Formats: sequence, structure tokens, C-alpha cells
Amino acid sequence: MSVIILVMTPFVLWPNCIAVGYIGRKNYVTSAEEKKNLLETDRQLIILLNSYAMELQDRINVLRGIAKQFKKPLEEARGREEEYLLNPLNRLALLRQMHEDWEPVKKFMRQPVGQAQIESIVSMHKELPMQEDLNEANHAMFRIIQAYGLEPKDVARGLVDGVQYRGILSASNCYAMGMFSFKAGNYQVAAKWLSVAKDLLEEQPRKYHEVIGVTNMDITLLLARSLVAGGNLSIALDVLMEDSMLRETGKALSLHFIRTSPRPTINVEPWESAGTFNDLCRSASRGQSNETKPTRLHCRYNTTTSPFLQLAPLRVEELSLDPFIMLYHNVLSNSEIETLEQMSGPFLERSKVFLGDNGTERIAPSRSADGVWLPHLETKPDGLKLLSRIERRIGDITGLNMRTGGKMQFLKYGFGGHFVPHHDYFDSRTGFSEMAGDRIATVLFYLNNVEHGGATAFPKINLAVPTQKGSALFWHNLDGETYDYDKRTFHGACPLISGVNNDPLDLRVGSDVPFARCASSSQS
Repeated sequence: MSVIILVMTPFVLWPNCIAVGYIGRKNYVTSAEEKKNLLETDRQLIILLNSYAMELQDRINVLRGIAKQFKKPLEEARGREEEYLLNPLNRLALLRQMHEDWEPVKKFMRQPVGQAQIESIVSMHKELPMQEDLNEANHAMFRIIQAYGLEPKDVARGLVDGVQYRGILSASNCYAMGMFSFKAGNYQVAAKWLSVAKDLLEEQPRKYHEVIGVTNMDITLLLARSLVAGGNLSIALDVLMEDSMLRETGKALSLHFIRTSPRPTINVEPWESAGTFNDLCRSASRGQSNETKPTRLHCRYNTTTSPFLQLAPLRVEELSLDPFIMLYHNVLSNSEIETLEQMSGPFLERSKVFLGDNGTERIAPSRSADGVWLPHLETKPDGLKLLSRIERRIGDITGLNMRTGGKMQFLKYGFGGHFVPHHDYFDSRTGFSEMAGDRIATVLFYLNNVEHGGATAFPKINLAVPTQKGSALFWHNLDGETYDYDKRTFHGACPLISGVNNDPLDLRVGSDVPFARCASSSQS
């Protein structure tokens, strides 16, 4: 599962354009298909590793058998060597063995083992995740930890935001998270991850970690350095003095860490540290959703924004009147959602962030999702008809002229998928914006429900909107009369913990009522 949404941003004037996708390497971070392929690759590598181990074991069994045969005469001669060597048969056997048998044994030992498996592993290694992929995966977990206020020791044991998941993190995983947090400059979180890694290392086989290169010394040194950087010098010194290999140099290392203050090498967004946005994400999460109650809730049927709605009114939830933010229920049917997913899935690419100052797009850590603009070049006639119907429906909902509505964007958020708080308008005076105009409103369709996380949060008006399949979130980015920017529409997508968030058509909406939901389908 993931968060899937459909986004459309009607403009005052706006030309159609298709984003250039994420090209160059496989997208293991946000692509569900690539992650499934990676799981299969892992299975294949394990099969090769076991096959290699079996060949090694066969070689070991042969060598042990030879050693056993070679050892028999020695056992017979033990304690009576002189008598044993007086026997002419024994002398001949000893000389022949020492001259002839050891040469083929040497050749046998020098023969390569498992060359086919090694070559296959080397070939497959080219397709494995790169350091950039690992950094993004670590960043996703870091983002979830920060947004939902989680403790590394709980997460390592599978307890995430009040929900117990199957599986645990290894010492290596926790060490990687500690290293990422350290490079991001969050030394307190780094120390927590590394403390967990140190405890887990004692519970897991030592030989395993010696092979993969994660040692107790690695963890201890980075933990001490994190503690020093976080101002906990005495604790850092205790950690060093407790390690038998570092005890003699503990004080010198502490002084070295003090004199060489680390500098962050990984940039994180400011919102990933603290603030109202994180508070809203926590209030909207699965584990804490009962802690906040709406202060106002008004549901009604909209029959006024278009003549069509007089015949088929839509149920609307007034989340905020100022700024104007509405949540429409049951706008898309299950069959329409299924069609949207089918026509979008094969064309999903890493989404980019639009730069209003020059009209270009780029991949940025501020947004992690896969997306595609609709319609694309291979959209079939039935798909075009569906998009046309949805566009008319948006016109009915918003009362806006859709002739300058632009394309729709299908977005799919996976684990840790997010969009940092932002405005949908450009707020820039450039030649591009003067020509193209600005985004007057946003409509966001939720195409599925989400298991955990993924809400849309508006920190300036204290509103969090959980995903609701088939619903449409609508708000104005600009004042309808003056076209002044409404800065209160500042909003973002909370990091997804579990599931998939599909956001096929996007118009973002905000309100001052957390968890505003219609309790029934009747008019209220």
C-alpha cells in the first residue's frame, strides 16, 4: 500500500508541460515495483551464496577425508616411531606418500571454488542499490522519527507510533541510522541509534559482524563522538573507558573529539526538526488520532456551484471558511480510481519539484514520490474521456473556468514519502510567471485509504486531513477578487509510515479543524 493522489492546480493562465522523469538509475526508494524486484534479487543472491557455501563444504569434506587418511599412519606410529619405521612396508608407504600424494593435494587446494556463483554475484552487484539509495532510505526513516516523535529503541524493536510491526532492525541497520543522523547534525538522535546498535551487537553472532565490517569499536567511537558533539562529555568518556581496547586512549580521544567539531554533511529540511507541522502529523497519525477532537464540523450538500449539482449534489465538509477549504466525499468511484491507476502505473517516474522563478523542474529531497502527468502521450481514448469527466467534475466542485486548468498529476507516495510544507502558488515575479500566470486553486483527490501516516497538514491554520478514498480536497491559493496570495494555505504531506498513498489528481485543501470528518451521509 501507498498514498496515491491525483492533483490538479487550475491556473489563471498556465501552459501544459510534462515533467522529465527520474532517469539514470533504478528508483529503489519510491518505486514499489523496483522494491519487489530488489526482494527477488535478494532471494537469488542468497541462493547463490548457499550454493557457493555448499561447494566450499564439499571441498572441505574432501580435504578432511584426505587428512583423515594421512593421519592413520601417524596414529599407528605414535609412541613407537622407531619400531614403526623398521617395518619396510611402512618406510615405503611414508616415502611414497610424502613424494607423490601432497602434490595433487596442493593442486586441489589451489583450484578455484564457486567461480560461477562469484561471477553471477559480481554481475548482479551492478544492479544493487547505490549509496544515494541508502541515504534516501535512511532519510525516510529519519523523517518519520522526527515527524512523529519516535524513539529509536522502540523503532528498532518494531514499535512505530504505537503500532507493533513484525520484524526488528539489526545492529548494522541501527548503526547506519546513527551514521546518517550524525552526518545530518542531529547528534542526540545519532547517540540513541548507536546505543541501540551497541546493545544489539552483543545479542547477534560476532563472526557475522566481523565479516560485514560492523564492529563494536566502530559503534563505540561514533557513539562517543556523537555524545561529545551533543555536549555529553562525561558520558562519552565513560563509553570509551568501558571498552577494553579504547580504555588507555579514552581521554585522548575525548579531547580529540572536542577539538575537531563535526560539520553536518547531509542537509535536512528545517521542518524535520520541530514545529507545528510535525505536531499535526502526530495528531493525525494512527497511533494518536484519538487525542485530538474537531472544534467545528459542518457537512452539507453542494447544489450551487454548477447547474449539474442541482440534479446530483455532492456531499461537502466545510473544513475552513477563511481560508476557504472544502472536502468533498465520494467524488471518484472505485472503477474510476482503478482506471486511473492502470493508465498511470506503467509511466510513473520520480517526481520533481517545480521552480516558479525559471519554469524548470528538478528532483529534490523536499518531495519523495513517483508521478506522471495526465494525459500522457500513450493515454487511450477511454482514459481521455475519464480525464474529461473528472475535469468537468472539478469545474462543478470549484465553480472555476477549467479551460486554463492545465494537466493533472498522478502521485504515489511510498515509505517515508512526503512533501515538505509549501505554497502551491509561485510568489515570484519573473518573465516566466508573468507569461504563465499563477496557480489560483488546488484540487487533490485521494485514491486510497492509508494504513499509517500520510495526512495533509496545514500548520498555519492547525489542520490535518487524513486520506479518505474517493474524496477531493479543494482550496483557493489566491484571493478570488484581489488575487493576493493566501499564505495560510501553507501545507505539506506528512511522511508515510505504512501503506501507499496514491494522489492521482492534486488540489490541496486546509482547515483549522483537525480530523474534520462527516459522521454520516445525511445532510447536516
